[in-house]
Amino acid sequence: MPLVLDTRAFAGHAILLGVDEEKTEVAGVAFRLLAPGDERVVRELATYGGAGDPEALLADPRTLMLVAFDGELPVGFVLAHELPRRHGERANLFVYEVEVAESHQRRGIASTLLARLVELARERGIRAGFVLTEPDNDPANALYRSAGGARSTVVEWDFSYAAD
Repeated sequence: MPLVLDTRAFAGHAILLGVDEEKTEVAGVAFRLLAPGDERVVRELATYGGAGDPEALLADPRTLMLVAFDGELPVGFVLAHELPRRHGERANLFVYEVEVAESHQRRGIASTLLARLVELARERGIRAGFVLTEPDNDPANALYRSAGGARSTVVEWDFSYAAD
């Protein structure tokens, strides 16, 4: 049975994501969950806005960063966060980013990353999750649709906490 990702748990703020359980291998590509000590890989994958805080990211036990490697070269990743809940399920999984290098796209890497993420979620006892994307992000919407997702209506409110 696939992991069930249910938008009702998030007041409609999600896209459902189902994952083909058969898709867990890609020829010539290895997949590994990052851990403290892998900060170099996080820095290599930073594509915009600076490097962030790789040490804090990997030190957080509720962060899952699964990376696809072609040899030693990181070529894709999925970043997700386990969100504890006050009611309902113990926790949900927020799929924050999915990215694959242009040179390695259309090889099933993103689908495999999502399938591996299902395995990790199950190991943690997480039964539900969600991912957000822009309505006009055709590649992301196609990925989530092909993974069995069902689109949901989302209202997003953005806040700035920067001191002006």
